[in-house]
Parts: sequence; structure tokens; C-alpha cells
Amino acid sequence: MGRKRRGPRRAALDAYLTFAIFAVVGVATWRLDQLLRLTLMWLALLLLTVAYAPGRKIQFGYRFSDLARGIVTGLLISLPVALLARDFLLATSKRLFPLDSSLMLFWALVLIMPAIEALYFRGFVQAEKGLLPAVLLYAGAAAPYFLPFTLGDYVQVLAVLVAGMGRLGFVYGYVRSLYGFGASLACQSVVHFVLFILPLLPQEFAGLVA
Repeated sequence: MGRKRRGPRRAALDAYLTFAIFAVVGVATWRLDQLLRLTLMWLALLLLTVAYAPGRKIQFGYRFSDLARGIVTGLLISLPVALLARDFLLATSKRLFPLDSSLMLFWALVLIMPAIEALYFRGFVQAEKGLLPAVLLYAGAAAPYFLPFTLGDYVQVLAVLVAGMGRLGFVYGYVRSLYGFGASLACQSVVHFVLFILPLLPQEFAGLVA
């Protein structure tokens, strides 16, 4: 019995193409409300990750010791920044993520955003292209995320954000290569909490007391 002929093999969706689509969504939503922009961009990245995933595998298994290493790494790299640049982080958080509730910000930046970004950049791009391309693409994501709010007098802020995301992307990717995907995700979630949520907490508590 002869072999059954298969149809033409569909070309895999490339990591660079998916990132370009993500960047186009960021540019196309330039003039929309920032919260709506972020929602559409995260949704686009999630859908692109789902489209990019078929035929690729990601290791979700983890050990609690590795998660602990990811958490400790996140604290070590974020706490000094939070202590030295609290005012900058506070202003940046309010400008880029205009949510009225710290709890909503927690859900967005500590639970949702890290999971989507980790799946794409560390789960698939790093596994296929390597650490350096994943770091460069992660740093480049700062442009569609933040460019509308950093033009003119705030170009220096964009440069800081691009450089900062590049450094963080390297740490996340390195943690993934050493301790796995779960540790990398834990590291990123802790960093987001310390940099974007922690500076807001004194004001939240002051408001509750008042």
C-alpha cells in the first residue's frame, strides 16, 4: 500500500514577523486611550503567541527551589532601583499605566503582562532564536509601548526604558536558561511589583488612613 500523500507543509510563523505585527499594532493604536492601547497590544501579543506556538514546546515544569531563585533574583535587581529612583518610578508608573486602583495595576502588571511577555519572549523566541535576539526584541518592545508618551521632552525617558528593558530581558532570559521558565516568570513578576506597585503603596495607605 502506497504512502498517503500529505498536503503542502505550512510555513512556521517567524518570531521576527510576529514581533513586527505586534509593533504595527502599537503604532496603529497610537492615539487611543493608553489603557485601551495596552489591552490591545497585550491581546495581540497573546494571539501572536498562540499562532506562533503550534509545533513548539515549552517546559512548564518547575521546582520550588527554582521559583525561589527567580524571586530572589528579582528582588536583588529591583529593590536598589526602587530605593534610588522612587520618584522617577512613581511618575513613570502613573503616566504609563493610568489605573486608579493599585489592585488593578497589580493584576495587570504582576499577573497578566509578565505571563504574556514571558510566554512569547522567553518561552518561544529565546528557545528558537537564542538569548540575544530575545533580549533585543524585548528591549525593542519599549518603543511601541511607550513612544507616544516620551516624544519631545521625554525622549531621554524612552532611552532609559529601552536600556532598562534590555537589561531586565537579559536577566529574565538568563534565569530561564539556568532555572527554567517558571523561575523567569517569577523573577519578572517580582520586578514589576517592586518597580511599579511598591512606590504607590505609601500613597494608598495614606489615603486609607485619611
